[in-house]
Amino acid sequence: MQAVATRNKTSTLEHSPIEFEQEIERLKTIIESNEKELARVAAVNNRNKGPGLRNLLDQIYSLDIDAAVKRMMTDACMHLIEIETFSKRNGTELTESDAAFLSKVEKKHHGLNQRELHICLFIKLNYDTVEIARSIGISARGMESIRYRMHKKLGIGLHDSIKTYLSKLAVSD
Repeated sequence: MQAVATRNKTSTLEHSPIEFEQEIERLKTIIESNEKELARVAAVNNRNKGPGLRNLLDQIYSLDIDAAVKRMMTDACMHLIEIETFSKRNGTELTESDAAFLSKVEKKHHGLNQRELHICLFIKLNYDTVEIARSIGISARGMESIRYRMHKKLGIGLHDSIKTYLSKLAVSD
């Protein structure tokens, strides 16, 4: 009886790796198909989204309205284009609160460039130095240098946390 049970286990083990490999291949095919569909949908979405904002901006420029109103409308449209560009470049979708946070930081600290503003957002979102560096395409050491300079630009001490400062700024009025 034990010999039969041993043979059955052996034959089950012999067939199992083949079935396992077949299942892996089947799943890989499904994943590849889903990734292609996702890329197609994203491309269609980006095609529909990008020119729409640019066209809207062109239409706003061509309007014969009060200059102050036109300026306010174009500023809002440019802000949306910047958010869209940031989202595409970094593979993250900005929320309204993220956009409001970036505006708040930009108003308080005029000396920060666009990359530093985006780094502020990543810091606020709990990304660590290595993750931020990878997201913006620089080395971890380069990111450390940027953080060092940001301490000065933000007016906080070298031993104070940028994360703490930005968290407080995010909840302040």
